[in-house]
Amino acid sequence: MKRKITYRPSSAQIRFGRVFSGVFALVALGFVAIGVTQVLPGGGIFGLVWTGMAVCFFCIGVYGAVSKEGPYSRWNRGSLEIEDEGAGTESVEERMRKLQALYDQRLITPEEYEEKRKEILRQL
Repeated sequence: MKRKITYRPSSAQIRFGRVFSGVFALVALGFVAIGVTQVLPGGGIFGLVWTGMAVCFFCIGVYGAVSKEGPYSRWNRGSLEIEDEGAGTESVEERMRKLQALYDQRLITPEEYEEKRKEILRQL
């Protein structure tokens, strides 16, 4: 049985990401300076590629350091489906009894009950 888990980075992880992105931007800025002063004047196409990539890396670092939600957090806040190790050990009857108990205690809505009941019955 698969279950869905949603991950949200903690505030400490977001702070670390911002600091890391800031350092990344500073290093990239150094590579931009090297590209403009050393590589670009005599490097031809290589100088253009070097400097262009360094500018792109700098922009990515700045975005990560100053973005509202933290660096790359919209990509970290996804869903993950994992296999539940012990899901196959319970019989259908046991799972249906547990589901009915949750419904009777009003811990799940009628819609959730019907959805889960259909899911259990599909596994027959």
